[in-house]
Amino acid sequence: MYGSYEITAEFYDEINSAVDYGAWADFIERVFARFCAHRPELLLDLGCGTGVLTLMLAERGYDMTGVDSSPEMLAAAHENAARAGVDNVLWLCQDMSAFELYGTVDAVVSTCDSLNYLTRRESLRACLSLVHNYLVPDGLFVFDISSRGRYRHIYGERDFVIDGGDVYCGWQNSYNDKSGLAEFYLSYFVREGDMWRRLDEVQRQRCRTVRSMKNELVRAGFEPIGVFRDTNMTPLGRGDEDSGEYERIYFAARVKKTEKSGNNGL
Repeated sequence: MYGSYEITAEFYDEINSAVDYGAWADFIERVFARFCAHRPELLLDLGCGTGVLTLMLAERGYDMTGVDSSPEMLAAAHENAARAGVDNVLWLCQDMSAFELYGTVDAVVSTCDSLNYLTRRESLRACLSLVHNYLVPDGLFVFDISSRGRYRHIYGERDFVIDGGDVYCGWQNSYNDKSGLAEFYLSYFVREGDMWRRLDEVQRQRCRTVRSMKNELVRAGFEPIGVFRDTNMTPLGRGDEDSGEYERIYFAARVKKTEKSGNNGL
């Protein structure tokens, strides 16, 4: 199943142990400091996965809601929350393009190229519309996407092996530059005593250019206010998107609401 984390959830944190979630949290707070008149309080982490970043932001004093479509990833998030002693996060098992909240939030964050998993334009537009709907006027949407250079030069048709100790991940990639579709064929080998168990999963993403992403944001009622090549908020330069040196592109956008758009009844 494309985009499923039914298998990956069990090993996600172990395989991604080198991910610097602290840098992401710092980046989000830098964006808030630069573009917000007041520090946001209510945050939505969209595509929260196992909740590592969600919990980090909760520990920094934000009132967090985490949304993810994978029950398995959210089960891992609950376990992580219990280990961290954090019990004030609201976890919701919902699709990114069809989620419902209990009210508006001050900011929405979405990391680890979650938006790239919305491979259909209609799904991306539905997601952006809901983010716009649930943000307060002038609220911020902070997110990242994988760069085109990452798909072309790092993923491409290359294969990887990730050593997680008692689990190995064999990762085969297929990328069509014309359609922008990337398929990831994941094979996990899990040590069980003297034996190894194999588990397979397929995921799919779509490459989105900076230009197309900006257009979709404007269409949904956002004002793009920053595009960066790293978590230090270095502005994206000419050629950075395609170089492969910068694997992710980081966005900050402010929601604009007219009297007509309002909060759609919220």
